[in-house]
Parts: sequence; C-alpha cells; structure tokens
Amino acid sequence: MMALYVDYSCAENNETGRTKLTVSDYVTTSIRVIKYAIQAAIQAPVCDQQLFYQRQPVTDDDMTLSRLYFREGDCFKVQFLAVVDIARMTELVNVLKNFSQEIVEKLNRQLPVINAKEEGESLRRLHDFFSLRHNDACLAIKELQDSFLSQWKCLKTVAQRHFFVQDGGFESFLEVFKFSRQMYYDVNV
Repeated sequence: MMALYVDYSCAENNETGRTKLTVSDYVTTSIRVIKYAIQAAIQAPVCDQQLFYQRQPVTDDDMTLSRLYFREGDCFKVQFLAVVDIARMTELVNVLKNFSQEIVEKLNRQLPVINAKEEGESLRRLHDFFSLRHNDACLAIKELQDSFLSQWKCLKTVAQRHFFVQDGGFESFLEVFKFSRQMYYDVNV
C-alpha cells in the first residue's frame, strides 16, 4: 500500500483541507482512480475536479502514478466547485436509471400494442409495470429537483447538476421524458 495526500480547496465556501488516500500499486493506479477516490473522500464530483501535481495540471485520466514519477507521501492539489451529497444523488439517479432501463429493455421504447383479445391482461401488466416504478421515478425526479437542482445559479447547484450528468442521470431522465411524452401524446390524440 502506498499513501498519498490531497490538499483541496472548495470554491463555494473557500474551505481548504488535506486528506490521505492509499493506493495498492502506483504502477497501475490511474489518475481516474485517484479522482474517484477523491470523490469518495471529500464528496467532490470527478467532473468538477481540477487536479494538480507539482503545480502542473493533470489532465490525462489514463496516466498512471508511475508515469508522473509520483512517490510515496507526495501530494496532489485539487480544486472543485462544491461538495455534493453523492450518496443520496446516486440513489435517486439509480431509480431513474432502473426505470429508463426497463423502458428500453422491456418496452423497447414503445407503448405496448394491446390487442382486443388480451386487452384486460395487457392493461393490467402495463398498469403493474408503471404503478410502482413510475411512482418511484416521479418521487426521485421531484426530490432531485427540490433538493439538488432548484437554486439555478449557486455553485453547489452547478456542482450537483454536473454530478447528475456525470452519473448518467441526464440520459436516464431524457429516456423517461421521451417515453412519458409518447404516453401523453398517444393517450390524448
């Protein structure tokens, strides 16, 4: 195990600090791995991290520590916008991801065709599919909007929006949105 340090500074509240990370092997550990370890340690989204080593920006996420000639006890500096509640946002985004994945896999992005013979059974299956998952997705979207994304211009909200995109929430939300538009359009036409 190899110890390294990260000096950090947060733009939102001018907070600074230092955290210690350990890696198993500096020969194979990439900058991407370090950034995710920083995200876990100080709740700074990977997408907002500006990482420096020996006063130089580190921009190649695939570079290994050995290619940087990093040594035991060396220090990275990282600047980021704001701390994000990564655990809660990840839970909510996972609800959206799961729902959008079901839309893609089970429904093939289309409303099911209901034939006259099986109309009752098909409607029941459709209702069962949507009742719990749709409600969970709606609650997740509402909490994301109310708790994380509503104050549009503050640095914390900007960081939370960035993390939402980084974690795949935006693509999942678009899938759910497109499907819900199709449902609304098909029902109201």
